[in-house]
Amino acid sequence: MKRLILSGEPAGSIPATKRLIEQEWGAKAADTAGMTEVGTIMVFECEKQPGGTHIIEDHYIEEVVDPQTGRPVGYGELGERLITSFGRGFIPVLRYRTRDLVVRVPASGCTCGRTFDLYEGGIRGRVDDMKLVRGTNVYPRAVESIVREFEEIDEFRIHLYTAEGRQDEIEVLVEIPERDGASADRIIAELGKALSQAHEGLRFGVKKVENGSLPRFELKAKRLQDDRIVIGTAGERRVTA
Repeated sequence: MKRLILSGEPAGSIPATKRLIEQEWGAKAADTAGMTEVGTIMVFECEKQPGGTHIIEDHYIEEVVDPQTGRPVGYGELGERLITSFGRGFIPVLRYRTRDLVVRVPASGCTCGRTFDLYEGGIRGRVDDMKLVRGTNVYPRAVESIVREFEEIDEFRIHLYTAEGRQDEIEVLVEIPERDGASADRIIAELGKALSQAHEGLRFGVKKVENGSLPRFELKAKRLQDDRIVIGTAGERRVTA
């Protein structure tokens, strides 16, 4: 195995996850993304691997807008992709809202010589993936990018729940195989601190679980479990996602 083309997951655009995949396979990995609605690949990572993916601008018009207002955002700002496709005439796609979060930067950010602009960091996540926890926005991709910096962690899951005091809580369950208690304690403490610092001081619980107890995925991974209780005019209801 010499080359890996990654698509359909944020793994190819998360440096730590991508590095882990390359180590396990002993091959060079590259990121890409496509959509059924447009019929083919929309972005690709070139051989220079500039930390992002080139937009195939001779097939698509891509815009980046504020997901709430729909107003355009500039280079370097996080927003939602709007896409117009030229390549699938029998299913016209005009200014289609993808729900993908991206940061567009100029083509000059890569040395390969192409004039196609880039999405820095590839697809950053989904607008509807965002979870609001005690007033702080939490994206699963951002959590994974931090967790994967700890090579000792084999698998993880993000768990949202409502505590007895009616307060939303977030914890990250981790498998740390073949490590003694002191080492696991250190990893848990460092991970909790790193997650909090990256999320405006939001407190994350980090809990070690039994090795092999967390689910594995062959297709799209679902590493977030939302068990919070929502209180509304109709009373309590539990939301599991």
